[in-house]
Amino acid sequence: MSPPAAEPASSAFWGFGTALPEHRLDPEAGLAALSRLWPRLRGVQPEPVTRHLIRPLEWLLTPRPLGETMRTYAQQAARLAWLASHRALTAAGVAPAEIDLVIAVSCTGYLVPSLDVQLAADLGLRPDVIRLPLTELGCSGGAAGLAAAHRHLTAFPRDRVLVVAVELPSLTFQHHDRSLDNLTAAMVFGDGAAAAVMGGPGRQPGGELRVLGTGTWLVPGSARVLGFDLRDDGFHVVLDRRLPDLIRECLGPAVAAFRRRQELEGVDFYAVHAGGPRVLDAVAEALGLEPERLALSRRVFREVGNLSSASILFVLAALPRTAGEGLAIAFGPGVTIELLHLRR
Repeated sequence: MSPPAAEPASSAFWGFGTALPEHRLDPEAGLAALSRLWPRLRGVQPEPVTRHLIRPLEWLLTPRPLGETMRTYAQQAARLAWLASHRALTAAGVAPAEIDLVIAVSCTGYLVPSLDVQLAADLGLRPDVIRLPLTELGCSGGAAGLAAAHRHLTAFPRDRVLVVAVELPSLTFQHHDRSLDNLTAAMVFGDGAAAAVMGGPGRQPGGELRVLGTGTWLVPGSARVLGFDLRDDGFHVVLDRRLPDLIRECLGPAVAAFRRRQELEGVDFYAVHAGGPRVLDAVAEALGLEPERLALSRRVFREVGNLSSASILFVLAALPRTAGEGLAIAFGPGVTIELLHLRR
């Protein structure tokens, strides 16, 4: 008789934390403000999406020097990252000094030293903590950070890892840019941060959410579909209308290859980056999913908007405690598809 197959190396989520800034933007107020810059929006029914901003709306709509924008990013990103991380550590029952690796993810600002340096000081992490800043990965960065944590924990299962993603897309709004890209970004993105503490499995038997494997898929010829164009006045968002079509075309083969590698026969639940209705519709079509399979991601989008790299962590934190096999999906510049095999 053959011995039973070995359980694949896995990592586990020990605790989540999320943080939203205090300025709440309701759909009607956001559309009314944008209608002053894009008059064709007058009379349009707003999407039922509530978002949170790190500064009052009128401040964000006023032109300002790039230096002021980056100073605001440095202050506010550090504040939200600390709050989300503190909540994740508390939920996990882990002291800051017990963290062995911190992965800080962000793409909406630029800092040297990187954000994790300030976070280490604010949280009280050990001087020998390993730091891994992840930038330039856009909306897929949160999933990429979780994948990096998983790979570290398969090699060092006794370690504890803090992953924190913080994004302030409102700071990238360009007052004089009347492009459809700038308008779309202003209507769907929100500010926020999310964090997760990860470690080895078995700490919470029976109900813990685990990662069993990760994968990435780079869509050829798609480098100009998503990203930022850095100009003298700051970031200008690039949101090509072809993205949903690329998802419909490429997601199915990417997921099929990943599932074969992971021997993932059936998927009981999905955690998909809450990128917006068109993105989620394309995911459902590409994978042949019933509407309710993506209901959680749609709810997260309605409640906080697209939080870029932090979105996938918001979705994971909101997953019901239902047992089964899961698949997490996030999209970013490249176009990149990040995949995680989950199990609860």
